[in-house]
Amino acid sequence: MLNTSDKILQAALTLMQDKGYQSVSIKEIAHHAEVSEMTVFRYFKTKMGVFESAVEKFSYIPCFEKIFAEQIIWDLETDLTLIAKSYFDLMNKNKSIFLIAIQERSDFPELNQVIAKNTMKLKSLIISYFTSMQERNQMKEVNVEAQAIIFLTTLYGYFSSTSLWKDHFLHEWEESFLLNTIDLFCEALKK
Repeated sequence: MLNTSDKILQAALTLMQDKGYQSVSIKEIAHHAEVSEMTVFRYFKTKMGVFESAVEKFSYIPCFEKIFAEQIIWDLETDLTLIAKSYFDLMNKNKSIFLIAIQERSDFPELNQVIAKNTMKLKSLIISYFTSMQERNQMKEVNVEAQAIIFLTTLYGYFSSTSLWKDHFLHEWEESFLLNTIDLFCEALKK
């Protein structure tokens, strides 16, 4: 059973994905969550507070911090595959947040700024990994920040395409996309 805060977040994300951030009111969120408007205000203060709390609650960063701390084995192919598969899994679980931010990107750029914090943290984790791989003599000397950006942009591009186009056949390509992407990165980066 969901607690009050989670009921509000779930209601808000559902409504915002269906109607857009701007079109949803605190009153609708409260009604959908079966709580009073005052309860929503007490927990989150504002509609942006609701969205920020959802992004924070469903952030993929704690999962990635655990992956980098406990599951990395210092083999480029294995590690990049783990990172990419985890990225797709976690982004798919939080697709509603992504879709809300995309829908409202021109009217509410602050939504994207909230999400960008997660992307920047993940980029720094990948930069640290690439730096360690170079120090271990497991990877060519390259601009690690540029490679982290290219890697994340490639994953993000595939995820956003499959999320926005909603063509089911694209999801069938995920394994092939993943294998080919990792092969290309390994071929370019391995010593």
